[in-house]
Parts: sequence; C-alpha cells; structure tokens
Amino acid sequence: MHWIINDNIEFRPDSKKLISVTNPEINVVLTTPASRCLLLLLEASPDVVTQQEFFKKVWEDEGMLVPANTLYQNISIVRRGLRAVGETDQILVATVPRKGFQIDKSVRITRVAAAQATEATDTLQGEDELDVEYDTDAGPELTPEDTALPARTVTVSQRSRLPFFVGIIAMLAAFFIGAIGTNVVWHFNDTKPFFAGYTFVEQDKGCHFYTTDDSHDNKNSYARFKALILGSGLDCEKYPWVYFPLSQTSPGLAVLVCRKNYLKSAVPGCITLSFRGAGSE
Repeated sequence: MHWIINDNIEFRPDSKKLISVTNPEINVVLTTPASRCLLLLLEASPDVVTQQEFFKKVWEDEGMLVPANTLYQNISIVRRGLRAVGETDQILVATVPRKGFQIDKSVRITRVAAAQATEATDTLQGEDELDVEYDTDAGPELTPEDTALPARTVTVSQRSRLPFFVGIIAMLAAFFIGAIGTNVVWHFNDTKPFFAGYTFVEQDKGCHFYTTDDSHDNKNSYARFKALILGSGLDCEKYPWVYFPLSQTSPGLAVLVCRKNYLKSAVPGCITLSFRGAGSE
C-alpha cells in the first residue's frame, strides 16, 4: 500500500521513502520511527493521533520507553521531509494542543493499491525494456503468398530467423544484467550511510558503541554518555548497535540504536533515544 499526499508526494511505508510524483529524483528516506509516525497519521486521517497512541505503536510495542522529546523530534523529521519533497511551506501535519497530531484537513490523501503501484513501476523501467518488447513483437508475419511456397523455402526462412532470435536473447540478457548493475549502483549511491564517519569504540554488555568526536574532550564525555545509555534500560540483545556523537555544544544527546549494523544492513531497524540536557552536564 502506497500513499499519495496532495497529488505530488508519494509515501512508500515499506522503504520509508517520500518521493516527488513530478520529479522522482527528489526523495527523502525517513527514519524508522518517523515513517511509522507518518503511517499512523495517514491511516487515522482526518482524526487526531494522540501522543499515547504514538508511544505505544511506534516504540512500546518494540520494547522501548522514550521521552516526549523523541516524539516531537520524529514529527519534525516528517514535516521537514514533506516540505522538502513537496517543495511547499503548506502545513501538512498539524499540532492539536494537549492532544496530539493530525494530517491537516486541507490535505488530500489517496491510497494506492500494491497492484497499481507495481504496474506504475513496470511502466517506468526505461526505454531499453520497451525497445526489446517492440522488437520481439515486430517479427515478419507470413503472407498468403509465403505460405504457398515449398517446404524447403520455409526451412531456409526459419534458419535465417535464427540469428534474429539469438540477438533478441542476447539483448534480454544484457538488459537484465544492466538492470541488476544499475540497482546495485543506485543502492550504494542513493543510500549513503549517515553514520559512515562514526568509529567503533568498544563492545560492552552486548552493545557495540560507535561515536564521532567533535568535543576534543578525550573519553570523559564518552564514559558519561555510555552510562546514560546503558542506564536507560536499553536492551542490548534487541538493539546491539549504538551510534551517538560526543558533542559538548549540543543541549541534549540523540542516540540511534539499531537491531542490525547501520553501515551494512539496508534495513537496520533503528529507533532514536533522546536525553535532554545531557550535553551540558
């Protein structure tokens, strides 16, 4: 199931992507919790989704307890993604004071069935595929005069067609190899890991800790932040991959915890932990 928002933004929950309908090159990959928040808003529209519903369905069902700031942070990610892809300043996600959030009532929402989405994807595979299909169907047909020719003539005609079909098979093979290669190149170019600059520090209590240091404070901040993370009740068996910066300038600490290695897995299954005021201690 895909969603079309205001006729110009496509949301694909499976890949957590927001894509411009008019210019697919403009797209944004949401974090896992941000994608779940947007899906809840779309499914509930035009009703309000309460904060309690967000906490339960996005985090608590995954065994995580997070502060309210984490919810606000992910709603902000959704809003920025919608603005960037839709190229608009229109309010798409509205805040309902003391209740929660909702899709603004002025927003048009359309559900797209999986079959329709697959059909649309097939029609956008590129000109090479269309050319191959055209050549396959465009083989010469036998006229009544051709059918009246002796059997020997027909045999010669079939033999002369052999190179043509061999060429078609070669074209198909080249197309599929090219499609696979293009997919690999696209995957590695389009989804560059945001945390590629983070370095592995240590493994402790089942958690693998990765950090990037812009504080020049040696290991003092690292030890304090690690203690905060482990003291939050993080289950290292479920979320063994931990990424966080060592910044003294930030008013808080944002930690990405993942089920799989973020740098090696296409779907690492990450959520965000936030600690307000941790950087100023």
